[in-house]
Amino acid sequence: MWARSEGGEEKRKEKELAEMAREAFARQEKYGYIELCELIQEMLEVKERTAKGYIRYMREKEIIEKEGDCYVHGQGRV
Repeated sequence: MWARSEGGEEKRKEKELAEMAREAFARQEKYGYIELCELIQEMLEVKERTAKGYIRYMREKEIIEKEGDCYVHGQGRV
């Protein structure tokens, strides 16, 4: 079996999600949770559960921020 570099995989995921967020928030300033979840599913071709995990991950990495009931583009470190 091939050993995977966790750090490299993590950075790739963070970069991909940051790029997706940049693209999404260029179209629209704010998204509701369900709307953002559906957009992630469409853009990245993932299932709902994965999209929800990505939202959680992007919040942790400050790629997106919660503003009231909406999500906005954050001050991410990527």
